[in-house]
Amino acid sequence: MKGRYSAIHLILAGVLALAALTVVAGCGGGGGSSSPADLSPGEKIVFGSHRGGDHEIYVMNADGSGQTRLTNNSAHDWASSFSADGSKIAFVSDRDGNAEIYVMNRDGSGQTRLTNNSATDENAAFSPDGSKIAFASVREGNYEIYIMNADGSGQTRLTNNSAADADPAFSPDGSQIAFASWRDGNIWTGGTIEIYIMNADGSGQTRLTNDSATDWFPAFSPDGSKIAFSSDRDGNFEIYVMNSDGSGQTNLTNNTAWDMYPAFSPDGSKITFESERDGNYEIYVMNWDGSGQTNLTNNAAWDGDPSWSL
Repeated sequence: MKGRYSAIHLILAGVLALAALTVVAGCGGGGGSSSPADLSPGEKIVFGSHRGGDHEIYVMNADGSGQTRLTNNSAHDWASSFSADGSKIAFVSDRDGNAEIYVMNRDGSGQTRLTNNSATDENAAFSPDGSKIAFASVREGNYEIYIMNADGSGQTRLTNNSAADADPAFSPDGSQIAFASWRDGNIWTGGTIEIYIMNADGSGQTRLTNDSATDWFPAFSPDGSKIAFSSDRDGNFEIYVMNSDGSGQTNLTNNTAWDMYPAFSPDGSKITFESERDGNYEIYVMNWDGSGQTNLTNNAAWDGDPSWSL
């Protein structure tokens, strides 16, 4: 299973336990095209896959061709995210004993550890100018949002409450961060997860969604006018979109399978996401209005957690 909802990630593990669901990541080989991705400038989608027997980071062209492995070790690497210019990829790895944030070049070279403590650090997201990385950490007892410089220095806590805050996503101008929060109730006792937004310094934390379901994994459109997210308000997880002020919440996918982890294309015309509609988790793409939903990966293993960049 993917990084942000695998067993190592406490947030989704709790939801799966609450729902009494078991989602098994596919194992086995296969999948991917025979030719490697063109790693020169051009639209790419980075994603996680279990096709090699453990969780590793892959990249492919935006049409699904050229699926290429970037990490290769006996540990788990997951939850990858492109920098805005596509030159760097942040990801999570437990190669040094626990979940930490790493960064590498777009071709997989230069893999470097940025965080170093005994707690879980994950959900890394670059600021638009590439100078900062927001992330979630349990280093002070529960999941909170932190920010650091792109070299790992200056790690600073932005949220501070007794509930979990996770899944940060910068606005395109870098002035705000959307995130998911448990602060309005505990999901294990019937509460909800909601989407919030705050200024990049942690001030002005404001709730955007307000319902009895789980809303999480926000992603801004390139122009900042929309936020895509995943919600189970209609009975199973679907991809939704709303205006950046929380209005106009609309279901884009509408089927009986789980659809999660949306990410806009650089021009905002498309959204990539993860879906189990064909029997196991694969990467899909659709137009921004929900039309034209198309499978990009097709193999017996789990593929998920897409991030799109130039």
